[in-house]
Amino acid sequence: QEAERAGADADALHAMLGRGRAKKGMFEGDLSQGELEIGQVSALLREILPAATIVANTWREFQEALSNPLRDQA
Repeated sequence: QEAERAGADADALHAMLGRGRAKKGMFEGDLSQGELEIGQVSALLREILPAATIVANTWREFQEALSNPLRDQA
């Protein structure tokens, strides 16, 4: 962001960011040289729940899907 504010052109910004940063961050766990993409889902959040509640809800939905696999395909 500092380079962008200082007027760096697109080529300079691309060289600074490099290639493979998403892979380094997300798959290799390198947070100093990599990057994480974590904001895309934030607009879908409607409430903050404890992890135990999220796991229980996910498990319940999974069990429901197993018992009626064609339910949402009609």
